Amino acid sequence: MRNPIIRAFFLSWLIAGGLVSGAVRAETEILSLNPASLREMALESLPPWPDDMVLSGTNEHRQKILHEGEFVIALYEAMPATIDVAIPYTYDEYVLVLEGSVVLTSTEGVRQEYQTGDQFLVPKGWTGTWEMPSRFRELIIVETEQWEASDSLLAALFANPSKADPNAPAVLPLLANTLQQAELDSLPPWPEGVVLTGTNAHGQKVLHEGQLVSVLYGAEAALLEVGAPFPYDEYVFVVEGQVILTSKGGSPKTFGVGDSFLVPKGWMGTWDMPVKYREKIIVETKAWNIDEG
Repeated sequence: MRNPIIRAFFLSWLIAGGLVSGAVRAETEILSLNPASLREMALESLPPWPDDMVLSGTNEHRQKILHEGEFVIALYEAMPATIDVAIPYTYDEYVLVLEGSVVLTSTEGVRQEYQTGDQFLVPKGWTGTWEMPSRFRELIIVETEQWEASDSLLAALFANPSKADPNAPAVLPLLANTLQQAELDSLPPWPEGVVLTGTNAHGQKVLHEGQLVSVLYGAEAALLEVGAPFPYDEYVFVVEGQVILTSKGGSPKTFGVGDSFLVPKGWMGTWDMPVKYREKIIVETKAWNIDEG
């Protein structure tokens, strides 16, 4: 687990930047990832899987890229099928199930089932079967360099035809009830000037660190000033409470439990948590480590 003062380092940088560059205006905007809209969005067809990968079902799938920055956010959909992932995953893949269900069974025989609204992370090196008993749609996040190296989901599975590792990491469940109850490590208070109103108390817990960093973050009710450009892309899934984000010169956007959004690199504005708040975030590891240093 990474040292829990990482976010405090970020805010020290942020407030210092805010004091000297308050006139800088962000040219980026919050990207809302509303589940209802994502379920209705039209996708683009993908070439079929190789025949020997489809153990049963329909060989039909599609995707749409929503964001390309430090990581790629994409929608992916497949018709009912069971897919054999015999070649190790070449990247970490965060998944939010938008429609349907999926049963992941690792080569070692570990079976995990996820339903609409569930989240999990498939780590680099994983092998097994991916069973989708009905039409399945997901939001995924992959580190950009790895995505571009693979060119597509299909090519990724064949980019590095190495043998399965018997010690490959397991899929990491990111279920809501677990995230709500997990104990967080206390963080140092925000620097003076960041908290406009409310309580200066917050904490975090690192859940995974590979090509992507997955972190659980929580704070007491407070209104924060983000006075300098955000140093990295940050995907957010709201676990508890509510947050209202208002860009510099923009209109407020409100997100509640189960909502997700992207805070793009360069964003500035206010971050209002009117009640006790908890979120799960995804950040590209290199950007996270640069910010820490």
